[in-house]
Amino acid sequence: MAGLDWRLLLCPMEGLAPPMGMMTPQDRVEEHKAAVLLGLPPTELRRFSRLSGIGHLEESGHGQEMVFTYEELRRLCLLAAQSSK
Repeated sequence: MAGLDWRLLLCPMEGLAPPMGMMTPQDRVEEHKAAVLLGLPPTELRRFSRLSGIGHLEESGHGQEMVFTYEELRRLCLLAAQSSK
């Protein structure tokens, strides 16, 4: 990930995602769905999330799980695409 341009990940596009405390169920993407949408195994999604600080933990009926906004998924997609070069 040496060639990663972190500016792509750190500059949110304003107006696309609501603040974390105001997310509705339609605004949030749970870890499994996020992995499917990005075409990544859940372990890779978690790794990219941990390295970039993108996503957040929420309590669920199954314990804690990573949850993302669609804007965060866009940023993770850029990260995953750039790391595969």
